[in-house]
Amino acid sequence: MFGTLFIKECKAIVKSTTYYLFLACLVLFFVGQMESNAGIAKPLKGQASYGYQYSKDPKVIMQYSIDNLLQEFESETYITYPFGFYKEVHPSKSKQSKIAVILSEVLDENYDIKEDISYEQFEAKMEKIDDILGGGSRYKASGLKSNAYIPMTYEDAMKEYEDILYNDKISGAYARLFCDYMGIVLAILPVFLAVTRGLRDKKAKAFDVIFSKKASSIAIVMSRYLATVSMVVIPVILLSISPALQSLYSAVNNGIKGDAFAYLRYIGGWLLPTIMITASVGFFLTELTDGPIAILVQGLWWYISMFMGAESLVGTVGYNIMPRFNTIGEHEVYKAILPQLVKNRLFYSGMGILLITATIVVYHYKRKGALNYHGKIFKHRKSELEI
Repeated sequence: MFGTLFIKECKAIVKSTTYYLFLACLVLFFVGQMESNAGIAKPLKGQASYGYQYSKDPKVIMQYSIDNLLQEFESETYITYPFGFYKEVHPSKSKQSKIAVILSEVLDENYDIKEDISYEQFEAKMEKIDDILGGGSRYKASGLKSNAYIPMTYEDAMKEYEDILYNDKISGAYARLFCDYMGIVLAILPVFLAVTRGLRDKKAKAFDVIFSKKASSIAIVMSRYLATVSMVVIPVILLSISPALQSLYSAVNNGIKGDAFAYLRYIGGWLLPTIMITASVGFFLTELTDGPIAILVQGLWWYISMFMGAESLVGTVGYNIMPRFNTIGEHEVYKAILPQLVKNRLFYSGMGILLITATIVVYHYKRKGALNYHGKIFKHRKSELEI
């Protein structure tokens, strides 16, 4: 029974106009964001530039942050990005005075950072300045590292090259970038498929027909859910084939054996939980309300999550629905955030399972007649149905 329902749902999705709009958005975003994987090349001594990196040296981070702060303090204009939007803040005299006091606590009379101030103390002072400015500034503790974007040396470039080559096998580095980009659209697009499926029966006036079928509530809901998740994952895997092959080719050119299954592992571990939670939100809220409110809820969540990660595009995890890692390489950063990333992905996988379970319960009670699809109580349906 379940297999038949699953295949039927997959076929229905393929015939849906919404699905082709989904595919179009997915492909356009992929083409627009993912540049051709040109592979990597060994750095040569004497190159004009080896690229840039975010410094991990606390002293460098502190100095770059102070240099920027002094410039903005003198101009009395501070650049912030509340919710990701550009904003110029012109603080009042009283707020400028508060910032001046904090600067005096950090700098000596020669405008050098005091030797006895620790990085933790510096972070706390900068956090106060961020609060004064209303948030979203580059002085927020979590975003201080982004101030110190410095040129790489030959030694830095060689270390990065070797990390990509031997630790990531090239494929891993590019797979993370692929997941970073695709995670953005997969945190919103699947909800449209889920809502469309949830509303389709009602639009076709098939409510009573479907609710009288002998298939269990679990079989019906799970076949729809798994079909939706599958039909989202399949095109994502297909889109990954080209960059995966390019990564393998680059690995051969650099004298190593690439990781042929890196993209599949990253898609399963990184993107699948995002797809699961996004689709389950769509199914649950649509079943609960019989309306498209899930699109609004997920859209708001996506918007907030998008700009939560805007402060730092590399290594931002927390409990964001879309972990950010917008760079090639930085294997050490990836290792550092991996435990947090695993917790994040397990959390959203669990939430997805929890919500789809709740969807089954709501669906089951509707079949029993406890609720109708307008939220009213049905009194003429009392039969118990298999769950």
